[in-house]
Amino acid sequence: MIFKRIAIIGVGLIGGSLGLAVKKRRLARVVVGVGRRPSSIRKALRCGAIDIGTKDLAKGVAGADLVVITTPVCSIPKIARAISGSMKEGAVLTDAGSTKSRIVRAVERCISPKTFFVGSHPLAGSEKRGVLFADKDLFIGSVVIMTKTKKTKSPAVKTLERFWKSLGVARVVIRSPEEHDRIVAEISHLPHLVATALINSADKKSVEFAAAGFKDTTRIAASDPEVWRDICITNKKEILRAIGRYERRLARLKALIKKGRAEELRREFARSKSIREKLR
Repeated sequence: MIFKRIAIIGVGLIGGSLGLAVKKRRLARVVVGVGRRPSSIRKALRCGAIDIGTKDLAKGVAGADLVVITTPVCSIPKIARAISGSMKEGAVLTDAGSTKSRIVRAVERCISPKTFFVGSHPLAGSEKRGVLFADKDLFIGSVVIMTKTKKTKSPAVKTLERFWKSLGVARVVIRSPEEHDRIVAEISHLPHLVATALINSADKKSVEFAAAGFKDTTRIAASDPEVWRDICITNKKEILRAIGRYERRLARLKALIKKGRAEELRREFARSKSIREKLR
């Protein structure tokens, strides 16, 4: 699969990695990067993530067969509205946002009937920020969740599925936006909140002695604060449900420790060990 022109809006870690991956596999003749800051565009050009850079949204998406928005989630609907009239007929629009329900509803309302939209979420990334940390192999072996609604067109789904697999993605799954948000609240959003609470609750004098266990557990707390603020705002309902389930589990552990229930504690640890060891 080769596109004549791919436009990537947002030339940070994900957008830069996407550009590098596309260019490595020669999936597009031209990769256009659209950014807010000239410095980011220059960095993306220098590291070879894009062929052309611009701050102009309309100019950036003009003539593109595929447009991917990789900006923070709260800005995605606004960008989609801004480019809707500038995309060519038959072009496919997708995003890489970590939440979907609000994004999909908003974009489907504003997208031109002459173009196609399918939500995407590659479950790959890093706590690092910026195009200088972009990785051409970031998506290899990862999972991508694509969303489908009554308004989603099957040809666009097939095009995007082939595109993601061409980047080395191991598995592409189709879910509703609501199911996507429930899944990621449990396996992505809650862990970040736990890491944040854990590192913020530790005494600074204790943190001086932090070793691999603490560092591994809290690594994701170093992620972009603005990105995670937007994720919490746009997936509020499912995140609160996930927190509730976690609080009940933590309360059970607290009660078992308080009561000295050694065997029940061992079973809790054995259960978590078994589940963790099955993760690929």
